[in-house]
Amino acid sequence: MPRKSSRKSARKTADAVDLTFRQLDVEGCTSMRLQAAAKLAMQVYARHFADSGVTSPQFAALAFLYRDGGLSVGRLAELLDTDQTTVTRNLRLLDQRGLVRQEVSPEDRRRRIVQITADGRRIFRAALPHWQQAQAELARRLGSTQTAQLNRQLDGALDRLRDSQGG
Repeated sequence: MPRKSSRKSARKTADAVDLTFRQLDVEGCTSMRLQAAAKLAMQVYARHFADSGVTSPQFAALAFLYRDGGLSVGRLAELLDTDQTTVTRNLRLLDQRGLVRQEVSPEDRRRRIVQITADGRRIFRAALPHWQQAQAELARRLGSTQTAQLNRQLDGALDRLRDSQGG
Protein backbone atom coordinates (compact mmCIF):
# COMPACT_ATOMS: atom_id res chain seq x y z
CA MET A 1 0.00 0.00 0.00
CA PRO A 2 1.46 3.40 -1.03
CA ARG A 3 2.46 5.75 1.69
CA LYS A 4 0.33 8.83 2.36
CA SER A 5 3.28 11.18 1.76
CA SER A 6 3.90 9.85 -1.75
CA ARG A 7 0.18 10.25 -2.59
CA LYS A 8 0.26 13.81 -1.25
CA SER A 9 3.38 14.55 -3.30
CA ALA A 10 1.77 13.13 -6.43
CA ARG A 11 -1.36 15.22 -5.81
CA LYS A 12 0.72 18.40 -5.36
CA THR A 13 2.49 17.69 -8.64
CA ALA A 14 -0.83 17.09 -10.41
CA ASP A 15 -2.25 20.33 -8.95
CA ALA A 16 0.82 22.27 -10.15
CA VAL A 17 0.47 20.78 -13.63
CA ASP A 18 -3.25 21.63 -13.70
CA LEU A 19 -2.47 25.20 -12.61
CA THR A 20 0.16 25.50 -15.34
CA PHE A 21 -2.28 24.29 -18.00
CA ARG A 22 -4.94 26.72 -16.77
CA GLN A 23 -2.33 29.48 -17.04
CA LEU A 24 -1.45 28.29 -20.55
CA ASP A 25 -5.13 28.36 -21.56
CA VAL A 26 -5.67 31.87 -20.20
CA GLU A 27 -2.37 33.58 -21.05
CA GLY A 28 -1.17 31.46 -23.93
CA CYS A 29 2.45 30.65 -24.57
CA THR A 30 4.55 33.47 -26.00
CA SER A 31 7.08 31.05 -27.46
CA MET A 32 4.44 29.03 -29.31
CA ARG A 33 2.81 32.22 -30.63
CA LEU A 34 6.13 33.61 -31.86
CA GLN A 35 7.06 30.31 -33.51
CA ALA A 36 3.68 30.01 -35.22
CA ALA A 37 3.75 33.62 -36.45
CA ALA A 38 7.35 33.26 -37.68
CA LYS A 39 6.50 30.03 -39.49
CA LEU A 40 3.50 31.56 -41.27
CA ALA A 41 5.42 34.73 -42.16
CA MET A 42 8.40 32.72 -43.43
CA GLN A 43 6.04 30.73 -45.66
CA VAL A 44 4.96 34.00 -47.30
CA TYR A 45 8.59 34.98 -47.89
CA ALA A 46 9.55 31.49 -49.11
CA ARG A 47 6.72 31.54 -51.64
CA HIS A 48 7.80 34.94 -52.97
CA PHE A 49 11.51 34.08 -52.98
CA ALA A 50 10.93 30.69 -54.67
CA ASP A 51 11.81 32.00 -58.14
CA SER A 52 14.42 34.54 -57.01
CA GLY A 53 17.40 32.22 -56.69
CA VAL A 54 17.91 32.93 -52.98
CA THR A 55 16.18 32.09 -49.72
CA SER A 56 15.01 34.72 -47.27
CA PRO A 57 18.05 34.25 -44.96
CA GLN A 58 20.41 34.41 -47.95
CA PHE A 59 18.67 37.57 -49.15
CA ALA A 60 19.14 39.15 -45.72
CA ALA A 61 22.87 38.34 -45.75
CA LEU A 62 23.24 39.75 -49.26
CA ALA A 63 21.33 42.89 -48.22
CA PHE A 64 23.79 43.70 -45.41
CA LEU A 65 26.78 42.92 -47.64
CA TYR A 66 25.30 45.07 -50.43
CA ARG A 67 24.78 47.95 -48.00
CA ASP A 68 27.94 47.66 -45.89
CA GLY A 69 30.55 46.14 -48.18
CA GLY A 70 32.99 43.78 -46.48
CA LEU A 71 31.93 42.37 -43.13
CA SER A 72 33.41 39.83 -40.79
CA VAL A 73 31.39 36.67 -40.29
CA GLY A 74 30.89 37.66 -36.65
CA ARG A 75 29.57 41.13 -37.52
CA LEU A 76 27.25 39.68 -40.16
CA ALA A 77 25.91 37.21 -37.57
CA GLU A 78 25.23 40.14 -35.20
CA LEU A 79 23.39 42.09 -37.89
CA LEU A 80 21.31 39.02 -38.76
CA ASP A 81 20.61 38.19 -35.09
CA THR A 82 21.87 34.66 -35.55
CA ASP A 83 24.88 32.54 -34.69
CA GLN A 84 28.10 32.30 -36.69
CA THR A 85 27.51 28.63 -37.52
CA THR A 86 24.24 29.44 -39.30
CA VAL A 87 25.84 32.38 -41.12
CA THR A 88 28.80 30.23 -42.17
CA ARG A 89 26.47 27.57 -43.60
CA ASN A 90 24.51 30.17 -45.60
CA LEU A 91 27.71 31.86 -46.77
CA ARG A 92 29.12 28.55 -47.97
CA LEU A 93 26.12 28.14 -50.28
CA LEU A 94 26.41 31.73 -51.52
CA ASP A 95 30.16 31.31 -51.99
CA GLN A 96 29.67 28.11 -54.04
CA ARG A 97 27.38 30.05 -56.36
CA GLY A 98 29.86 32.90 -56.68
CA LEU A 99 27.59 35.45 -54.96
CA VAL A 100 30.05 36.22 -52.17
CA ARG A 101 33.75 35.72 -51.63
CA GLN A 102 35.51 35.22 -48.33
CA GLU A 103 39.02 36.35 -47.58
CA VAL A 104 41.25 36.19 -44.54
CA SER A 105 41.38 39.55 -42.77
CA PRO A 106 44.75 41.25 -43.23
CA GLU A 107 44.50 42.66 -39.67
CA ASP A 108 43.61 39.38 -37.97
CA ARG A 109 44.28 36.14 -39.83
CA ARG A 110 41.72 34.32 -37.62
CA ARG A 111 38.87 36.43 -39.05
CA ARG A 112 37.24 36.08 -42.43
CA ILE A 113 35.90 39.07 -44.33
CA VAL A 114 32.93 38.48 -46.62
CA GLN A 115 32.39 40.57 -49.75
CA ILE A 116 29.45 40.52 -52.13
CA THR A 117 30.49 39.84 -55.75
CA ALA A 118 29.14 41.47 -58.90
CA ASP A 119 26.92 38.40 -59.42
CA GLY A 120 25.77 38.71 -55.80
CA ARG A 121 24.81 42.34 -56.40
CA ARG A 122 22.91 41.36 -59.53
CA ILE A 123 21.03 38.53 -57.76
CA PHE A 124 20.26 40.81 -54.80
CA ARG A 125 18.80 43.50 -57.06
CA ALA A 126 16.77 40.86 -58.93
CA ALA A 127 15.47 39.41 -55.62
CA LEU A 128 14.52 42.81 -54.20
CA PRO A 129 11.07 42.91 -55.90
CA HIS A 130 10.33 39.44 -54.47
CA TRP A 131 11.08 40.74 -50.97
CA GLN A 132 8.93 43.83 -51.63
CA GLN A 133 6.05 41.60 -52.75
CA ALA A 134 6.35 39.49 -49.58
CA GLN A 135 6.40 42.63 -47.44
CA ALA A 136 3.34 43.98 -49.26
CA GLU A 137 1.45 40.69 -48.84
CA LEU A 138 2.09 40.64 -45.10
CA ALA A 139 0.99 44.28 -44.82
CA ARG A 140 -2.21 43.47 -46.73
CA ARG A 141 -2.94 40.41 -44.62
CA LEU A 142 -2.14 42.02 -41.27
CA GLY A 143 -3.12 45.59 -42.13
CA SER A 144 -0.51 48.28 -42.68
CA THR A 145 -1.10 49.96 -39.31
CA GLN A 146 -0.90 46.65 -37.46
CA THR A 147 2.24 45.70 -39.39
CA ALA A 148 3.95 48.96 -38.42
CA GLN A 149 2.88 48.47 -34.78
CA LEU A 150 4.06 44.86 -34.82
CA ASN A 151 7.46 45.89 -36.20
CA ARG A 152 7.86 48.56 -33.50
CA GLN A 153 6.84 46.08 -30.78
CA LEU A 154 9.20 43.42 -32.13
CA ASP A 155 12.07 45.94 -32.32
CA GLY A 156 11.44 46.91 -28.70
CA ALA A 157 11.19 43.28 -27.61
CA LEU A 158 14.42 42.40 -29.41
CA ASP A 159 16.22 45.32 -27.75
CA ARG A 160 14.97 44.33 -24.29
CA LEU A 161 15.80 40.66 -24.82
CA ARG A 162 19.29 41.51 -26.08
CA ASP A 163 19.84 43.86 -23.11
CA SER A 164 18.74 41.20 -20.63
CA GLN A 165 21.18 38.66 -22.11
CA GLY A 166 24.13 40.92 -21.47
CA GLY A 167 23.31 41.55 -17.81
